[in-house]
Amino acid sequence: MSKTIMILGASYDQIPMIEKANEKGLKVISIDGDIDAPGFAIVDEHYCVDVMDSEKILEIARKKQIDGITTMVSNLGMRTVANVAMEMDLPAIPVESANTATDKDEIKKTLREGNVPVPGGIPCKHFEEAKEKAKLLDFPFIVKPVDGTKGRGLVMVEDEEKLEEAILYSLKFSPSKKLIFEEWIDGPTVGAECLIVDGELLPILITDKYNTKPPNCVTIGLTTPSNLSEEVQERVKETAKGVAKALGLHTGAAHIDMVLDNGQPKVIDVGPRLASGPVIFDFAPNMMGVDMIGAIIDMALGKEPDVKIRWNGKYGAERYLPPTEKGCMYTINFPKTDKKFAYYPYKELGVPVKKPRSDNDRMGCFSIEADTYEEASTEADRLLDKIQVDIVS
Repeated sequence: MSKTIMILGASYDQIPMIEKANEKGLKVISIDGDIDAPGFAIVDEHYCVDVMDSEKILEIARKKQIDGITTMVSNLGMRTVANVAMEMDLPAIPVESANTATDKDEIKKTLREGNVPVPGGIPCKHFEEAKEKAKLLDFPFIVKPVDGTKGRGLVMVEDEEKLEEAILYSLKFSPSKKLIFEEWIDGPTVGAECLIVDGELLPILITDKYNTKPPNCVTIGLTTPSNLSEEVQERVKETAKGVAKALGLHTGAAHIDMVLDNGQPKVIDVGPRLASGPVIFDFAPNMMGVDMIGAIIDMALGKEPDVKIRWNGKYGAERYLPPTEKGCMYTINFPKTDKKFAYYPYKELGVPVKKPRSDNDRMGCFSIEADTYEEASTEADRLLDKIQVDIVS
């Protein structure tokens, strides 16, 4: 008899995990607050419930006698994963760790206490307090919700004239209505995509990330394995291990972003779950030989995953398609390439799109695989520049 896995989230980003669970022959129950979530079409059972409704989801989980619960990219969903797992004695990170690792203010406090380097920051509990505390910082600085995900509500403020607008904008994306002001560090951004098995953090991929220019700083791509020096990469890996130890993450995944401050990594974001995009469902298994999604499912079911890295010597680049104007997308035309290429749509043709202010505004993503870092990165940038996207306003 096949085991039953509950997956929180059924958006496009979650589909690779749903497909992997199906491939493993599991019975899949999906939870999402969007009745039109695309993942609902490919699961055994689905329920339209907010992934933060822990009590309702626990009720469903008990009724269905699930064998494991997980999510691919839902930060706040990890709180529910941890709570349901605790109540049903299933594998997952502790509830306290899930709560801490999904609150940017608590992350910063906890990492500081664990001697993990982070940019300076000040928490704010409401609008008036935010305006007062802003006087303690030098411009520019970052404003972001403590419980935001996927870049929603993140904005860089360059001067006092834009401050009030930034605070109000960021507050819209915080369920708790709390913000954090963070020191702006003008340095390269690097990502660490990790698995955590039996308390040991294993960095599977180190990525060089690319963002849109301020104020919103939306991630528009990455190239991996990283082109940073071995010395800097080792610092990144050691910092990632420090993050897992400080936050009490002993199983599952960690998606960690850092900014390099004169070659020294400082942690700017942590997700106690996998990242989205080809870096996880394509580059990790096909280039590094590690099926990260399958490993997360296995650990959720109490199985030992295969996490041995077997790099094939290739390099991968992914780039996101951010719309440059507001309207409806109706055609996308890609230039020809002699590299291994794949495109993954995030928006269907004909749906409204707008200039990116968060990761959710991306139209889609494509990936390139090549023999060298330079080839992968250069060809991906060429395609991104030459792609023709027609939008009717």
